[in-house]
Amino acid sequence: MSVMMKTFHKIYIGNSRKMTEVPDQFVHCVVTSPPYVTTKMEKGQEFDYNSYRDMIRDVFQEVWRVLIPDGRFCLNVADIRTKYFYKENNLYRAPISSDLLMLCHEIGFRLLDVFIWDKGFNRNFGGPLLGSYLYPATIYNNVYFEYIFILKKPGKRQVDPAIKEASRIDKHTWKEYVQRIWRVETETEWFEGHEAVFPEEIPRRLIRMYSFVGDTILDPFLGSGTTTLAAMNLGRNSIGYEINEKLIPVIKRRLGIDQPLLITGGAEIEITFARYRDREVME
Repeated sequence: MSVMMKTFHKIYIGNSRKMTEVPDQFVHCVVTSPPYVTTKMEKGQEFDYNSYRDMIRDVFQEVWRVLIPDGRFCLNVADIRTKYFYKENNLYRAPISSDLLMLCHEIGFRLLDVFIWDKGFNRNFGGPLLGSYLYPATIYNNVYFEYIFILKKPGKRQVDPAIKEASRIDKHTWKEYVQRIWRVETETEWFEGHEAVFPEEIPRRLIRMYSFVGDTILDPFLGSGTTTLAAMNLGRNSIGYEINEKLIPVIKRRLGIDQPLLITGGAEIEITFARYRDREVME
């Protein structure tokens, strides 16, 4: 679905722990996937989960502040296998997803639903994934999946009936979207410039399901800019924060633009630096 209307898209290069550019209760829907604690997973590398969780809490509290009552927070997050989460240095699945979900609950969000994103491939490269292979008791599944938690900020919103009708999802698409497991191929393996990129289909589904035409969508961990792209294509406005200014060329390429301010078709896109740019982020 493509909605022909002028939309506005602000991309701030800065730290989303303080989204001072966004007023209180300004955003209608949040779609995001936080960075991992670390993307390198090298032997002996520091695994400072407490600092990571503090950073996530600060961002999620800002999400709470800027989100309208009855707004939706769509959180894509995955557990990771690592030897560095527990002190005994054995390989375990670190329960990051459930921990961040409970953090959201502590802030005040309510859980509406959970989807499973089946990323369409496995990580064992055709052979057994670690463990003892054919023998009990250390056997790991090899399905590479992530959670998508649908959270709500309590409250009630009134939507104009004409806007509601313009945002209607056809029955065939609705049947596809309400399946709990979404098989959507990842783009990370071929996308250049970012190590963990959304396929557009994921934010596209979430934006269609949990926002209305003309709403404002926020992604506080914008990465390559895919949430902005999906919002543009669906007649929504958007705001994105990305701390790594080296990703500016990647974002421009993803959005098909070649300058910081561009009015193209029905979209006005601006890339600018945020007031708060303290680079406290896990590499």
